[in-house]
Amino acid sequence: MKRLPVKLQRELYEFPEGKIRLINWREVAPMELGNWAGLHGKMETQLIVCRETTGSKQTVMGRSVFFPGSFHDPHCHLYAEEFIYCLSGKAVAGSGNKEYLFTPGDVQFAATGEIHWLRNPFDDPLEFIWVYTGTAMPNESGYSTPDLFNEAYTIVKKGEIPE
Repeated sequence: MKRLPVKLQRELYEFPEGKIRLINWREVAPMELGNWAGLHGKMETQLIVCRETTGSKQTVMGRSVFFPGSFHDPHCHLYAEEFIYCLSGKAVAGSGNKEYLFTPGDVQFAATGEIHWLRNPFDDPLEFIWVYTGTAMPNESGYSTPDLFNEAYTIVKKGEIPE
């Protein structure tokens, strides 16, 4: 996916509660996903809104592209709700014991602790926006994959939040 350079004058607007920033996703470098558990295949992700970029305290927003064959294993977020909004392409989105065709304009919502997944078995890239609420950084969402589900739910039931 080719990025167009954006050379716009950016301003910070002062408000009593702090600063509000205007950010263009094309100006945000892709994240280094490394060996992030549960992600497979070629993908690109920008972390657009979070504590580090805007000073957010309760919201994380990103943009991702899953290229053909890419997928995200079943997982949940123990401390955040998540929704994804399809911009282009299509995929298979799943939750519970059902799967759905995910196309432009569709939104998949996953409540806190709800197991969900996404896969692109199609020939075109899937581009989508994702948002976590209740956390300021992705690694604070309580992301958990199947190998960690039992341990994670035990922690949640006890009310223990790991550092």
